[in-house]
Amino acid sequence: MTKVTKAHLVIRHKALECIGCCLCEETAPQYFRMDDNGMAELIDGEAEGVFYKAVGLKMDQEELAEAEEGCPVDIIRISAQ
Repeated sequence: MTKVTKAHLVIRHKALECIGCCLCEETAPQYFRMDDNGMAELIDGEAEGVFYKAVGLKMDQEELAEAEEGCPVDIIRISAQ
């Protein structure tokens, strides 16, 4: 995983609880895609406990926040670290 700096955000996604609404892919397609089963997956995400974790760019914070806030099952977390 890329080293997290002040220009980055950490994205965590609890993929096993996804319901396939597509909101995250629609709002942040550079970070989320739908898999063959119609469920969202975090692009380049690495497993960390129940979450998949990846690094995003701070300049994409608005789109990532929209995906986090709009997720109907509350399985996306965005943080500075």
